[in-house]
Amino acid sequence: MKSKTLKISVLTLGLFTFCLTAQAQTEKKKKSKTEKAFKGFDKNNDGTITLEEFKSKKRKKEIPAKKLEKAYARYDADSNGLVTMEEFKNKA
Repeated sequence: MKSKTLKISVLTLGLFTFCLTAQAQTEKKKKSKTEKAFKGFDKNNDGTITLEEFKSKKRKKEIPAKKLEKAYARYDADSNGLVTMEEFKNKA
């Protein structure tokens, strides 16, 4: 009986470890994509996205200015006119 319990415990532990590893890899990929997207907006590489940088990237898709400003405001959580990586990640 102890042998079966031990085998089940080892199997459960292995499955749990596999799930944690898969989740970590998924989060790493998401982080990588988010950071890549952020850097695509941050044209001057100062670690923030201004409204103008945001508009210039999105303007290529012919989105109306008012809509862009509304979208930008959702990212700019502290309303200081700059979107940081942290603010961007929280909305991505």
